[in-house]
Amino acid sequence: MDNLNKKLHSRLLENPAVQIKKEVIWHFPVMIYTVAFNSVKRSKMDILMKMMLLTFEKAQIRRAANLSQLLLVEELFIEDLLKKMQRMGLITLEKGCYRLTSRGHEQLNTGIMEEELPEESTVLSYSPIHDEFWPEMTEPLPETDGELLLYRYGNHQNTLEKDRILQVLAESRNGEVEDGFQTVVAAVNSVDQQKVEHIPCLEFLLYNKEQDKFYARVWNTLLQRWDETFEKQIEEKERLIWRE
Repeated sequence: MDNLNKKLHSRLLENPAVQIKKEVIWHFPVMIYTVAFNSVKRSKMDILMKMMLLTFEKAQIRRAANLSQLLLVEELFIEDLLKKMQRMGLITLEKGCYRLTSRGHEQLNTGIMEEELPEESTVLSYSPIHDEFWPEMTEPLPETDGELLLYRYGNHQNTLEKDRILQVLAESRNGEVEDGFQTVVAAVNSVDQQKVEHIPCLEFLLYNKEQDKFYARVWNTLLQRWDETFEKQIEEKERLIWRE
């Protein structure tokens, strides 16, 4: 932390008109969540599958052989497609006949086939103060001496809704259409908070003599950059106090 402090001092004092009036180190919380979710693989429905679904909608089909004769397609191929369509929840057997499910009707109408993929999980880092999600932390945080004070402003606890997390995952994971397929995050199954990370920040109160101006700079050690969210909050709360 001492080396970082020296580098920031040098950077801030490159302008000879700038003075450091005060500096302090504090921390803010980042919540670490494990999120389990499901995706679906979307593709345009091929002609044969559409013909099969239309047939099940209009006729009573009991065996693959019947459909094979009707569509002039090899029976083994029809059997494989029937198993796949049952696995995807598009058709079901009722009283010995294949029937479309509500899912089957929906996908037939849209012409888009959706195949559920195995459940996945990921780790999300969330800052309530920023109301932002950040990449998983992989680099160690700088060591500090003693216990740090908690950041004095902002909301330290936000309730996360699954819809918000679904939106975040969709923005980062929904794939482009490739070879006729697109992977889309469909549902968030569970959200489990694992721990809270305490992120050190270095705050500087600066004065520019030429401009006769006080202002704050805050270095976020997780993001490894100046943090405008903190700087704006501090200036809004304390600008008048600095003048006094």
